[in-house]
Amino acid sequence: MTSPGPVRRVMAIEVGPEELAREADVVLRGYAQKAKLPGFRPGKAPLALVRARLGKDVEAEVRERIVARCFRDATRERGVEPVGEPVLDEIGPGDAEGLRFRVSFEVLPRISLVGHHGLEVRRPAAVVAEAEVDRTLEELRQARARLVPAEGRVAAAGDVLVCDVRGTPSEGEPFARERVLIDVGSTQLPPAFAERLVGATSGTELDFVVDHPAGDAASDLAGRSVRYEILVREVRMREVPALDDEFAKDLGEFADLAALRARLRTDLEARAAHEADRRVRQAVLDEVLLRNPIVLPEGLVDEEIRRRLEQGVRSLIARGIDPQKIELDWKRLRDEQVEPARKTVHARLILDAVALVEGIAVTSEAVEERIRRDAEALGEKPAKLREHLASSSGIEALREQMCRENALDLLVSVANIRNEVP
Repeated sequence: MTSPGPVRRVMAIEVGPEELAREADVVLRGYAQKAKLPGFRPGKAPLALVRARLGKDVEAEVRERIVARCFRDATRERGVEPVGEPVLDEIGPGDAEGLRFRVSFEVLPRISLVGHHGLEVRRPAAVVAEAEVDRTLEELRQARARLVPAEGRVAAAGDVLVCDVRGTPSEGEPFARERVLIDVGSTQLPPAFAERLVGATSGTELDFVVDHPAGDAASDLAGRSVRYEILVREVRMREVPALDDEFAKDLGEFADLAALRARLRTDLEARAAHEADRRVRQAVLDEVLLRNPIVLPEGLVDEEIRRRLEQGVRSLIARGIDPQKIELDWKRLRDEQVEPARKTVHARLILDAVALVEGIAVTSEAVEERIRRDAEALGEKPAKLREHLASSSGIEALREQMCRENALDLLVSVANIRNEVP
């Protein structure tokens, strides 16, 4: 075995003719049991005939099986744990018509942790300004606004239109919706669409074309031109409640506006403290990664990139968007995930090393308690969630995740954290 790089290994393996013949006999008999050849019942055809008819298939399976088994045995004998899929670089006849092949594969890097205790980080001040409380109050007011029909009103940003909409895409089927509510000035609308709504009144008929950007993964119309025919049936304006004691009482158990403001401040301060804690954890992780650069197995990076792209596809499907019906620049999307994926793999390997050095382990009881809490948050029964995890190696993955979380907890607990002054 040779080591052309810190995480790459190359192994040359030779299989003798006797072992190759034994494997070929096993595979051939397996094919004979299933082979359906003219003039013979299944499993009754002579081995010589099966070899003559299916020789190439038999040879391919023999090679595949013996390469996999011999590679597995060889790595186990040498105490090597490959990560990712090995690559068969070369295969050919060995001495006296045995088999010789060469396999390249990756292993985890050797990690000697440096300076993971006493990391210097800053904790941002968890301060809530009065303006933030005011902004949250205004959001509550807007959320409780009533939509009131406004006869003769000219639509402006903030108004809501009741419309019949017909769309004819350049590709795909036309669609039609009646009495759709459209928020004039909404940032979620394409600018070319939104600007045509301003100035409309009840009875206005609009007819225009919008080119939807190709990179808009949130829209199933991405990359297509759509002709819109819109009939405005109503213009409604928002009637926002007054900010007074009655408004506070309508929201729940608040005696007056002052009590509501106090609750909002408490909630915002708790949120700010949580965000400060998150930033500390991220800063600690960033610092330990900076102090411990390593060579990453590219197979693990590629696997993480695939996981992120698959997660993005699942997110589109969950929003009712068919990824096959929109134009996605997969190369650009993949390129955007390379650096985040590398950092994720780096973090996992370093936190695994911390857990190993510090003797951090996760008990089965802790995993069961985590499953119970996660199930409760999802509104599921723990047994059902456990069954789902067990069917996809999820329990072991959860244990590894918890172990890394505990490793980061330890790094934070022994870090030198300085509080920033507001």
